This record gives sequence, C-alpha cells and structure tokens, in this order.
Amino acid sequence: MKSPGSCSLLALFLLGLATSQPATAQSFATGLYQFLLEDGEVKSLEFEARTEREVTTGGMAYVDQANIPDVDDSEDPRAGDAPPELYVKADFDTMVVEKNRALMGGKVIDSTHKTFIGQWVQLVVEDNGRDPRVPDQLTWAFCQPQNRTWVPSDADWKDDDGAYLSWWATDAERKDDVGIPSVNLLAEEKSCPVFSLALYSFAEIQKPEGDIVVEP
Repeated sequence: MKSPGSCSLLALFLLGLATSQPATAQSFATGLYQFLLEDGEVKSLEFEARTEREVTTGGMAYVDQANIPDVDDSEDPRAGDAPPELYVKADFDTMVVEKNRALMGGKVIDSTHKTFIGQWVQLVVEDNGRDPRVPDQLTWAFCQPQNRTWVPSDADWKDDDGAYLSWWATDAERKDDVGIPSVNLLAEEKSCPVFSLALYSFAEIQKPEGDIVVEP
C-alpha cells in the first residue's frame, strides 16, 4: 500500500539533488520507498535521476536495518560486530527509461560498509501508478569492477577469435522471448551488466509504503 505521507528518510540527501531543472528535461525517475523482504527487516530507498541532453544526474540512498557484516564471510575473524544498519549512497550517471520502467546505474560514493565503496550499483524500478492493488516494484544489484588484463583464447589454435564474437540467445519455441545478449569481454566495463528492461525480475517486497514515479 502506498502512503503519500511517508516521512523522508534522508531529506538532506534529496535536497542536495533537488536543483532547478529546465522544462526541456527528457526523462526522470524519483521515489521514496520503504519495504520488507524475507528477513523481516525494514529497507528504505530514496532516489532521483534525471536525463537531459543525454546527460544523467542524480543518486540514491539505501538503508537496510539488517545487521550485515562488512566482509564476504561472516565467520571471518576480521568481521567483528556488524554495523547496526547498512547505509549506501551512490551517484547515478546513466539511465534508461522504457514506458513505466527505469534502469539507473552509477557508483557507490559512501557507505557504512567500506567494501561497498567504489562498487557499481544498478537500480531498476517500475511505476504502477497509484492503484494500491498493484504496488510499485524495484530490484537492485551491486557489482565489483573487474580489471581484465587478458583475452581468453584457445592455446592450441593461434587464430582463435571467439572472444571477439557476439550473439543473442533466444528460445526458438517462444516468439515473445526477448533473448539475452552475449557478454562483450573486450569492452571497457563501466557499469553492472545492462539488459533489456523486460528481462529484469523484481524483488518480492512486503508491506511497501511510498511511491515511485517514472516519466519517459
């Protein structure tokens, strides 16, 4: 259920983003959302992104009240006590909008967990209007930049150019299958892998409050 009266999680953060924009802006997405996942802990998200003249600006602030350790292995002796909550702040530099969905990408610039700082973040949202029976949806991912210093090849075949090929995998028995592109191993990575917005599945959120707005 959406609650227009939801209190602002990080009002100062959004105030910094709320600079005046000319009426010629091409598209924007914004939201203030609070929800639960299977762990029962409250998650809160505020974001705003705007694309004008092919330049995207904006950012997001995410807070998770679950006690998440700042290491991959929670049993690691270096883990210590988990911070009381996970806070992540990121700047956006890319956005793609298709109908009522928006995909935003950028880099984490601040976090209570040092391991998140410098990672890429990808946020995908869906604006379903104000019908409480059809809540807005979202999903997100954090990706670690990879430093590729080699090109995979077949050592027994000096003319192997497989890494330079590309393809699109689809289900031949389904005409509505949009397919999945191959990964370009030679391209410079600048974000999490980006797919067609129709391919993304959303998190199974519970007790959503707030609103997401997407304007193409």
